[in-house]
Amino acid sequence: MVKSLSSNKNERNALHSDSWDSGMSDGLPIRPHSQILVLNNSYEPINITNWKRAIVLLIKQKAQALSSRVIRLVNYIRIPFARIVAQTPSRAMIYKRDGNKCQYCGSTRSLTIDHVIPRSKGGDDSWENLVVACASCNVKKGDKLLEQLNMKLVRKPFAPYNKFQFVLSNTEVPEWQEFLFV
Repeated sequence: MVKSLSSNKNERNALHSDSWDSGMSDGLPIRPHSQILVLNNSYEPINITNWKRAIVLLIKQKAQALSSRVIRLVNYIRIPFARIVAQTPSRAMIYKRDGNKCQYCGSTRSLTIDHVIPRSKGGDDSWENLVVACASCNVKKGDKLLEQLNMKLVRKPFAPYNKFQFVLSNTEVPEWQEFLFV
């Protein structure tokens, strides 16, 4: 039992080593109470986890800390391409993509989600057909096509390559910016 306690103490000491003490509380390699970017072995972003899960991965030696907000898995995890690309849009992701601005007039008040091609005319719930619109533009457009009203989009709607690249491109965490490859 003494041997297992000392090995656990060594693991804790490795986590609290001076090389990681860059202003972090308690000298931890991970910033407590924060979200942590998880990179695959190939440095590809694959997940965002909480700080406690990141510490567990470090203790189990399944990951390495690259900074206080980024860890890298030791072994490569294969992620099927279909799972990466087949992200269905959510309201929150549409708002993030469009910067919380109406894509017709640029307003930031009374925002809703609009179908560029109305569902009554065969439009679907896809990244390329959903945009943020203010209530007045949405009512004005109704179930008509843009060409019928001479309305134009500020920016053509697009599907992000994958969720994590999308989150990274809109992040305020400077440590995550260097892992944005698109």
